[in-house]
Amino acid sequence: MFKHTAAIAAALLATTAPLLAADALEHAPQAGHDWSGIYIGIGTGAGGLVHEIGIPLIDTSFNGIGAEGVFGEFTVGYDHMLGERMLLGVYGTARLGGIKSELSALGGVLTGDITADYGFDLIARAGYLATPETLVYVLGGYSYQHFDLSSNVGFSDDWESNGFTAGFGLETALSDRLSLKGEYRYSQYAAFDLASFGGVDIESEPSSHTFHVGLNYRFGADAQAAARESFGPSAVNWTGLYVTGSAGGSGLVHELAIPLLDTAFNGIGGEGVSGSIGVGYDHEFSNAFVAGIQADVRFASTATTLDLAGLVDGSIDADRGYDIIGRIGYKPAPSTLVYALGGWTHQDFEIGSDLTGSLYDWSANGITVGSGIETAMTESVFVGAEYRYSVYETEDLASAGILEIDPSSHTISATLKYKFN
Repeated sequence: MFKHTAAIAAALLATTAPLLAADALEHAPQAGHDWSGIYIGIGTGAGGLVHEIGIPLIDTSFNGIGAEGVFGEFTVGYDHMLGERMLLGVYGTARLGGIKSELSALGGVLTGDITADYGFDLIARAGYLATPETLVYVLGGYSYQHFDLSSNVGFSDDWESNGFTAGFGLETALSDRLSLKGEYRYSQYAAFDLASFGGVDIESEPSSHTFHVGLNYRFGADAQAAARESFGPSAVNWTGLYVTGSAGGSGLVHELAIPLLDTAFNGIGGEGVSGSIGVGYDHEFSNAFVAGIQADVRFASTATTLDLAGLVDGSIDADRGYDIIGRIGYKPAPSTLVYALGGWTHQDFEIGSDLTGSLYDWSANGITVGSGIETAMTESVFVGAEYRYSVYETEDLASAGILEIDPSSHTISATLKYKFN
């Protein structure tokens, strides 16, 4: 199944970030990081995409057809410091990947997919240096996406769509020239016509939630100028009990399967916002590695929605969940942690409509993996950016094995943590 491949890719992505940081630090000069100047970057990412299908003539929409996958990215950018702590910048990215919806019917007799295969972005960002080594920022700009539809029966098509992207990120210096970033982007694209039958148009309006991890190289860095900066906590110990909260966006994909016919469709998509509250404990070791455990409760408005001409509103909701995760990380700078995470997750789901109320609900256990970057604002207050990919156990939709559903989700969050000293 594709979702298992995505889970492995997410786990590898998550565990690679701390290793990159550790290797870069071993060769890092003792001076600081100069954020002004031109830079290039390479990166990877993962996420979910939802096609909202609409029939304008009868005011009907279905949000929607879901897709998920991973991608690679190349970046060119320029940043300029405005005083000691404020930064303005612009960057362009080229993306290549395989965020796709997939259909396999009758054991592969019929196969097809819709793939967001490549795209470009032109983005501006405004940031604030929480420490001399760590930048927190917001972003926004233009996004272009190309889509490709293919099948094994000779039918194919492709189209392109323009839109906007917005989000936030955190970037931390590994040396005077290298930096590592974690970034969330929500992208919304213009509607395009999928098909027309007897004058009735069927439209698709895509949107995506993606997490981007990138390694940037900055040209002409003035390390000595950067070294004169001194603000924020000089060094923070991660050991201790903490409370945490998060807020962000999420994409959800349900893989529907009919085992009797050896048929599967990945998938039915949903999207929304999510938040969590939790408690955890970290321990910092003498070699700058950190290990910890965390438990949290999640609240979300993530849903697949159907609006039939304003007469019937239906949805598949993923509203409340719980997690117990472990994490292990490395400090590339005295006040910044990059980490990988993994653990158990639980999610409640409900199918219903405004006419019938709840039709079917279930709870599912699963696994979650991911990565994040966290920086200390003070000795007690930390902010970060975090990605989690979760896959849940299969549910038989009260059909004696005829129809099964297999959910997975991509969640990207801004985190705020308070550690008790």
